[in-house]
Amino acid sequence: MKRTLLLIVAAAFLPLMPSAFAGSLNTQMYFNGGYQGNVWSGGPEGSVATGFYDGSINNVNVGPGQSSPGMICDDYYDNITSGEHWAATAYQVSTLNAGNIGSMLFGNANWSAVVTGWTGVQGYQALAYLANAMFTGNPSSAQQSSISQALWYLTSLAVGKGFSLTSLDSTAQSLVSYVENINNDPALSTYSGLWLYTLPFNPTGPQEMFGQIPVPEGGTAFLYLLLAGLTCFGAMFYVRRQKAAPGMV
Repeated sequence: MKRTLLLIVAAAFLPLMPSAFAGSLNTQMYFNGGYQGNVWSGGPEGSVATGFYDGSINNVNVGPGQSSPGMICDDYYDNITSGEHWAATAYQVSTLNAGNIGSMLFGNANWSAVVTGWTGVQGYQALAYLANAMFTGNPSSAQQSSISQALWYLTSLAVGKGFSLTSLDSTAQSLVSYVENINNDPALSTYSGLWLYTLPFNPTGPQEMFGQIPVPEGGTAFLYLLLAGLTCFGAMFYVRRQKAAPGMV
């Protein structure tokens, strides 16, 4: 038993690694000023750009002609400017759940102000549905604008700074009505190709973004190296015991 105990303990940690260390710190974000939706002027901040934003995520370019068409802002009141760089924490949307949703920018918002009884999980299900629709539906500039408006309406309402539904265009109003029926919003676990780049400790900083650029989970690589080291150590311990006491079991 002594020969294998260390290996068993090390292996027991393997399934826990991704969930314990989900989220990659210091994901580098860059906005180059480009956008692909229409300008929308219905909100309290006046004329704002909508749709896909262009730039890079961890030095991978996103925007027209790239493998990913851009990044999507779900945060109306925080602003970014052309040429801005910032660091975010990246989460694969399929890993979000009740245990970690509070680390998202709107995870602890009052989603019951949107739909009675909603939690952060239900709120982000609605946001993920809209963001995924923009990535997968090949929307026009006008349709991108409608999706942005719907995203901003939901998150603004959840943080107590909402604006009138009638300020949205008719398509955006329909999208809001659709996602407010939770039965229309797939579980977060279905969005393995969608990522969220958030700033949980800087709520007044640059905007939270949805994107498609994978980012390795922070800490996971280190733990796999640690596991390899433990396994190697266990093997050496076993060999040493064998040499020292050949007859032991």
